[in-house]
Amino acid sequence: MKNIKSLIAGLCGVVALTTACSDSDYTEKYDNPSQTTKVTCDRLMTGTLYYGREYTFNSYWRMYTWDNGIIGKYAQTIGFTLANNSMWSAQDSYVGNRWENFYGILAQFRVLENTYNSLDDDQKKVNLAYRDIAEVFVLDHLAQLLDAFGSVPFTKAGYLGITGDVVNSYPSYDSDVDLYKHVIDRLGVLSNELSQVAANTPTVVASALPQQDFINKGELDRWVKYANALRLRAAVRVASQGDLVETGKTAIKEVLGKALPASCDATTDWVAGENIVAIPDLDGFNYYQNFRDGYKDHSRASQAMLDVLGAEDPRLPVMYSTNAAGEFKGLSTTKETLGEQETNVSLPEAQRVYSRIDSTLFYENKNMLSPIVTVAEVDFLRAEAYQRGWATGDAKAAFVDGVWHSTQFYFTQNMNSEIVSAGVPGYHASAVPAEADVRAYAERLWDAANDKADLIVSQKWLNFGFFQPSQAWAEVRRTGYPSILYFPKDETAQLFKTVPARVRYPSVEQNNNAANYDAAVEALGNHPDSYAYIKLFWAK
Repeated sequence: MKNIKSLIAGLCGVVALTTACSDSDYTEKYDNPSQTTKVTCDRLMTGTLYYGREYTFNSYWRMYTWDNGIIGKYAQTIGFTLANNSMWSAQDSYVGNRWENFYGILAQFRVLENTYNSLDDDQKKVNLAYRDIAEVFVLDHLAQLLDAFGSVPFTKAGYLGITGDVVNSYPSYDSDVDLYKHVIDRLGVLSNELSQVAANTPTVVASALPQQDFINKGELDRWVKYANALRLRAAVRVASQGDLVETGKTAIKEVLGKALPASCDATTDWVAGENIVAIPDLDGFNYYQNFRDGYKDHSRASQAMLDVLGAEDPRLPVMYSTNAAGEFKGLSTTKETLGEQETNVSLPEAQRVYSRIDSTLFYENKNMLSPIVTVAEVDFLRAEAYQRGWATGDAKAAFVDGVWHSTQFYFTQNMNSEIVSAGVPGYHASAVPAEADVRAYAERLWDAANDKADLIVSQKWLNFGFFQPSQAWAEVRRTGYPSILYFPKDETAQLFKTVPARVRYPSVEQNNNAANYDAAVEALGNHPDSYAYIKLFWAK
């Protein structure tokens, strides 16, 4: 595999990367492994995190190409027109970039792992946190890759920089069942190890970690919550059906007794960059410069999102703006024809027919956070686990918590918008609704719902929304909810006439790791042009 093989250095992968953050911005803030001959675990941890930053933070590239150009349509969290000969297609170069980015992360981690394994026992104790933090991050992105593609290379991938063995450097694929179990099992181990390190942190770690960890600023308890929340997400994903039902149920019971994000204030909510919410530019990465470009072609509302929100939902006015008539209206897969949509989208902005994602919340918000695992998601995971009998607890109370914390999250994003604090005319903050009112609204939703599972997952899907479409799409495939979603057929398309069940492997992988790619597709038992319609093992 050419691209996995080429990412051989355990150094921070800053060369040949085009981002809004310059290399000098990065190296001024963190020790850059590529600028030193001393390769250490703390620097290699930073290299691992840094390589994955564009698919962790709200970067232009992630938003425009992956989230909105592909996944947001599959999840129906953004508005899109019904057909243009490629309604359900995924641009291969965009898919290839997501694929290559993960293997860049993995290559960085393999060198960190190798460096750590070469240490003596005393030095391993000092450096354990660096390795474990990086591995939590890797497992997060591995799970995302599994959700998109299914089986991928992992256990044999990323080692060329260590072995130098080109001939044997083309990695075979691991089954997604095996890798999902690995994710769940390892996150449990890493949570326990990081908890122990947090309770007895060596001085050298305490002094270096805040500088090198630009995501969590060295707060190990937040990494513990991150690991636990990821494990809960993965466990719920496999507990409904498939080969890992019992593994998922067991892990759910274990993780619900551990530390998890439990409130939405400025010190406990887990989101990337949350600790620096009051500081513009997300710690100097300057991704805000491209927020508008990231959504310039994908800013119109999804009618499905508006329908799930409903007119009474307190989040509606901070998530979306009204159209020219003062109404909330989105692109629909059921209520409009393609001709109507094409006419509507061609109108000037002063006559716009469709609502847009709110600019105060998003486009003009330098302080916008990048959600990884939010408190609301954890609440909805708890609610589903209780409702389905996977654990003992109050499903209604957890659901109500989820709606409240989701509301807090979106309103806090709105209130923290830099353009509001700058006093720009036409932009204003919306005060967070009274907690009692939001909870009363959530209780009405619960009491009125005949299908509680649909309600819980629909609210989780809504909370992911246009911030986390990859997670939203996974929920749609896992559960079939929200039940109101309709996926039309694109008769004009040559390849994907209906929405796929997974993303096709990119051509860069097919070309550079051909034998293993062929074996993976053959294992699916289908033709290379249609295996994308084979459901993942956890999908309904």
